[in-house]
Amino acid sequence: MEEHDYVYQLKSLVVPGLVFLILYPLVIGGVHAFSKLPTLELRILIGIYVVSGLGILALWIIGKSKRIVMNGQQIIFSSLLGEHILEPKDIRRVAIYFDDKGQEIAQIRTGKDSFYVSELYFPFPELMSDLEIFIQQYEIRSNIPRYAN
Repeated sequence: MEEHDYVYQLKSLVVPGLVFLILYPLVIGGVHAFSKLPTLELRILIGIYVVSGLGILALWIIGKSKRIVMNGQQIIFSSLLGEHILEPKDIRRVAIYFDDKGQEIAQIRTGKDSFYVSELYFPFPELMSDLEIFIQQYEIRSNIPRYAN
């Protein structure tokens, strides 16, 4: 199996944040223009805006750095927060299920950690195919035969 790199999609993460960052000043400015908010309340609302903006920026930076690299012998989860290399011997079980929104999720369990692969990784169908090949190649315990029908 050749090496494949899958990146985290940020559209679902960033778009609501950008909408908030655009609409919040308009709403607060409108409220302030009509009711003249006291200085303390206005500073608190500005503080909320700044903290929210910094939080959205931090999520974007961390999300932009998230990726999964699959090669023949390893699955590598990496981001700014660190890198986790999973060898076939480290993986106890892979469970594939659907959440309440109908999105497919793969849970990779090791001895002490769980890693999740969702539709936020691009391209997701290829990632799931590579994961299935990896599971079959190394005979890792999974519930994939149940979903193959």
